[in-house]
Amino acid sequence: MNVKILNYQRPQNNIAGPCQSMSATIRCVCCIIDTSYFFGNLSIEAKRELQPSLSLGRFNKKDALYNEGDVCRHLYILLSGEVKVYKTLPNGKQQIHKLVQIPGDLIACEDLYLETHSSSAEALNDVTVCYLKCNDLHNSTERYKEISDTLMQAMSRNLNSYIRHIANLGQKNALQRLASYLVYLNDTHQQRHLKNCHLKDLLSRIELADMLGVTQRTLIRSIKQLESDGRIDINREGFFILDLQALEKISSGS
Repeated sequence: MNVKILNYQRPQNNIAGPCQSMSATIRCVCCIIDTSYFFGNLSIEAKRELQPSLSLGRFNKKDALYNEGDVCRHLYILLSGEVKVYKTLPNGKQQIHKLVQIPGDLIACEDLYLETHSSSAEALNDVTVCYLKCNDLHNSTERYKEISDTLMQAMSRNLNSYIRHIANLGQKNALQRLASYLVYLNDTHQQRHLKNCHLKDLLSRIELADMLGVTQRTLIRSIKQLESDGRIDINREGFFILDLQALEKISSGS
């Protein structure tokens, strides 16, 4: 159960430390409550309110964290790995609307006040999370308004992300959508403090085509165009960006 959390820059103050309710032999060496974009600025009192309710969870590749229609029981905080959040369409295809890749990001935040999950979440590789029971979290928000405020901030951020995704599908052509995705991969790559430009792509070509709202043939043609134009290189593991500035211009429609 001892999880070593790497690549985190701890805040200068308000550090809550490892879970107060756990022994030193099984708790994490650094608390995600201190390093999360959403929880890091909470007061020390609010952090220690949340810590006793945290539980550590691990999921293997292809495991479901939850499925659409399941009862909402937990809010998940990513520690490591990548998770896709998607809806299953009537034709059986998956519409991926969110990739969770940055430690400290929240999973299932949009479902906190629903009875059942509106989407499904699946581990793209080995995933480690901390999770809070929704009932405990609701009780904590009543005692500390700042926790409620940070959850509302998370929901707003997710909503803005969905709006941008829908706008991309409606306003951009296939090449621009692919360039936007590669710029997004690069941004999350840097936020995880990874130093090279090789972007590991954990989605299959079918999944990526579905997420971008294009056919698989169109996606492959767009990838080959960016490769032949010298914007990217590809191999079995993913993409290597050769000209980020050009991708950003394509993404914006310039």
